[in-house]
Amino acid sequence: MFSQISLLANPKIPNADAIEAEIVSIIRGHGKQIACTPSESDLMVTIGGDGTVLKGFRTLGDDDIPLLGLNFGKFGFLTIDCLDKKKVFSDLFDGKFKISPRLFLEVWMKTNDETKLIGRALNEVVAFRKDIRILELEITFNSTSFYFKTDGIIISTPTGSTAHAFSAGGPVVSPETSAFVIVAVAPFTATWRNCMFGGEEVLLRVTRGCEIVLDGQVT
Repeated sequence: MFSQISLLANPKIPNADAIEAEIVSIIRGHGKQIACTPSESDLMVTIGGDGTVLKGFRTLGDDDIPLLGLNFGKFGFLTIDCLDKKKVFSDLFDGKFKISPRLFLEVWMKTNDETKLIGRALNEVVAFRKDIRILELEITFNSTSFYFKTDGIIISTPTGSTAHAFSAGGPVVSPETSAFVIVAVAPFTATWRNCMFGGEEVLLRVTRGCEIVLDGQVT
């Protein structure tokens, strides 16, 4: 199924170089090639934790390439355990794995002068107050608008429902569900309820500047 494999390792994990070298040897032992760049591969393998998977997602950009995360980090919700590396790759190349499609978020910012792409998120996008003052916002989805004050708002994919959104009180959603989760952080209102929606677009308006964070890594 796969013949060109690209690797992305977290250099901070213990014995990172030795682990990567061992994985390269296993892959080549199956007659597969190590791709020079992600765009030349038909599979990316990340070596680390969830943060490395998120970095791999950003690295792939528009390339429609599957990603396999191997857990050697602190958090492994998006990865698989890799106690037996040889068995993992043997099962992979024997076709025992399946590709699990995931939704992602594409974030655009519109000002008076321009509309530009900020980036993409596999887990969530967070809009949060810049300082001590509360954030005033309007959020619109499924043709319905809500106005309230809050410390922040989290728009999460099903993949990210076990991450920041969950810690803020959001529901856990099956990863392949075609819906998003919206969670307000300390909302100053009695009417808002954290929710799921199955639409394709969320419009967020704020009265003043706020911080936008994608996957907890990019601002």
